[in-house]
Amino acid sequence: MKKQYMQKDISMTDNITDEEGEVRVLTEDDLRYAIPAKDFLDAKKQICIRLKAKTLFYFQLLAKEKGIPYQTLINMYLDDCAKKKRELKIDWE
Repeated sequence: MKKQYMQKDISMTDNITDEEGEVRVLTEDDLRYAIPAKDFLDAKKQICIRLKAKTLFYFQLLAKEKGIPYQTLINMYLDDCAKKKRELKIDWE
């Protein structure tokens, strides 16, 4: 139920700016649909991502060893990277 509530109400943020693009004064109706920032930021968003087969297989095996779903494991790993602000070293040579 919370998931449906958030999906419905996130779209309500589309109309909070005026003609100049500035945030307008919020009405009681706007606030009625407001959700706490923590709930918004912690909400999961479904995406489609292409992974190498061997990378996916690695996470599937690791998840099986840990006894958790592989998508949960990938999400936990990405959360940890974001929390620790890890940066990937890219070498194009």
